Amino acid sequence: MTISLKKRVSFDDLVKANRQQILEDRALLDRIEENIEKKYYQSLQEKNKEA
Repeated sequence: MTISLKKRVSFDDLVKANRQQILEDRALLDRIEENIEKKYYQSLQEKNKEA
């Protein structure tokens, strides 16, 4: 069983915190991906206007 040295945190608490961080990271990555897609489609639209 792993115990954090800074706080006496149980393994289950560490797993719970890790899962929460993964969910937050996934939400952030989803937002980043959406922004990339928007910029990509905007650049396609601009190229189509120029053509």
